[in-house]
Amino acid sequence: MDNQYETFIYPIGRAIIKQGDDAEEAFMIEGGKVKVTLENDGKTIELAELGQDDIFGETALFSGSHYGATVTALEETTVVKITPEILDIKIKLCDPMLRGLIKMMMERQKRSNKTIANFHSEG
Repeated sequence: MDNQYETFIYPIGRAIIKQGDDAEEAFMIEGGKVKVTLENDGKTIELAELGQDDIFGETALFSGSHYGATVTALEETTVVKITPEILDIKIKLCDPMLRGLIKMMMERQKRSNKTIANFHSEG
């Protein structure tokens, strides 16, 4: 990744983002592995394991609300911070259709995560 981006290193077990915190930036994994979990009605649901080149916290880049899940380092993990400003610069170079597609996919993912959490809490 380019040197102009901020990188951070997280030790095993450290939360990188926490569900409910203000969502201000996303992260891309340069090295390491993380797990994504969702808390709902006192239950923890594991949504995914992510590794190199995967991105998480991306909802922050479009909605600016709160993180919908917690992401925790499974091993020492290096991440690159992606701010809304950085994303805007990158997206401006893309076709407008791609920008619309990205937003649509993120909204669907957010709804899917809520549906999964509700299903598990009812079961």
